[in-house]
Amino acid sequence: MIQDPVFQQALPVLKALEAAGYEAYFVGGAIRDALLGLPIHDVDIATSAYPQEVQDVFPKHFDVGLEHGTVMAWYEGETYEITTFRTESGYQDYRRPDKVEFVQSLEEDLLRRDFTMNALAMASDGQIIDYFNGQEAIKEGRIEAVGVAHERFHEDALRMMRAVRFASQLDFEIAEETSRALKTNAPLLEKIAIERILVEMNKLWQGKNWQKGLAQMLEADLWAYCPYLERQVLETMLKLLASSPFADSDMAWAFYLYLDLGAGADRQAYNQASHQLARAWKMSKREDQHIAGLAYALAVRQGLSVWDADSLYALGFDLAWQLEQTLAQEEAEGSLLSQRFSPANLAACQANWQALPIHSLKDLAVNGSDLIQAFHPAEGAQIGRWLGTLEAAVLAGQVTNDKASLLAWLKEEIATEEEHL
Repeated sequence: MIQDPVFQQALPVLKALEAAGYEAYFVGGAIRDALLGLPIHDVDIATSAYPQEVQDVFPKHFDVGLEHGTVMAWYEGETYEITTFRTESGYQDYRRPDKVEFVQSLEEDLLRRDFTMNALAMASDGQIIDYFNGQEAIKEGRIEAVGVAHERFHEDALRMMRAVRFASQLDFEIAEETSRALKTNAPLLEKIAIERILVEMNKLWQGKNWQKGLAQMLEADLWAYCPYLERQVLETMLKLLASSPFADSDMAWAFYLYLDLGAGADRQAYNQASHQLARAWKMSKREDQHIAGLAYALAVRQGLSVWDADSLYALGFDLAWQLEQTLAQEEAEGSLLSQRFSPANLAACQANWQALPIHSLKDLAVNGSDLIQAFHPAEGAQIGRWLGTLEAAVLAGQVTNDKASLLAWLKEEIATEEEHL
């Protein structure tokens, strides 16, 4: 395992600390993922060296959290997070410790971690240090708090969301005592910033068994301390959707809104609902707009046999294509939700889009300046109305999309209107 390229690249950092007379280990999720055969993206390092001593070993460094014992060391073009062995206490805000004390014991340091599968260390020779049977938990697919689960969740209430997120990502079961502590301490989730909860929730949606994570979230009543969530809607998602992960968490939220509002809601209703969701969860404007578009696309698609030209133009290809791919996957896995829709047809979606004469108003061969120069409108609002008229005419095949044809056609339309005044 120590031969993994990520560990090998970081190994000289451990050896430099050891050469200076300190203990140093790889710790945390990287070891768990290596044992599971999952990709390792970065490593964390714990050491007996105090922050000032780490700085001395690595003159090039960033001080990102000295009060918590963390130094970001720069070594051969890479940065490594190195943290002094420590214990923590206090936790009046159920998230951050009031007191951090540096220690010389690896076991004490690992004792403060969340779950046994994450409380592992690996020495520079590849030996794994496991004080809390974390390797056994990994083999058995078990999420189990280090020590007393109730205490771990009181220290950091976000760990409850991490538990259900790991259930989704790893397809693990939550140990019985840990599960009971989740339900007992669920109200503490209100103490946590919603932005932090959103990060975990989005990871849950994209896990390989998001249904397991969501079911645990419901069982523990964690959902009740998150904004804008209804148990009935979440249970409907579990019943109707297949177990494949969401490639995009926005799609999961879109299904939530679709199942909440239904196919009868108009675009404005979906926009309003998405805005309320985004504001409650403090999502970005991009997320808000994307979720609203996907949710409304679901409502539109339910009433279609295939994506037609008008619907594709109104929604845009990207939304329709992303949704059609998702429906194809749901259909392949035989989900109940796919039975609400006609069979997915990716070829028709693409062909009907390509057959459109224009894909947006920007594709018109004339613009506002052209119309001003040709017709000298009395009011500026008239330009927008003319552009809309031309857009509809091109889409309906009434006129070809070239400048001369468009101006000639509009001239006739204006003349006809004037005759009827």
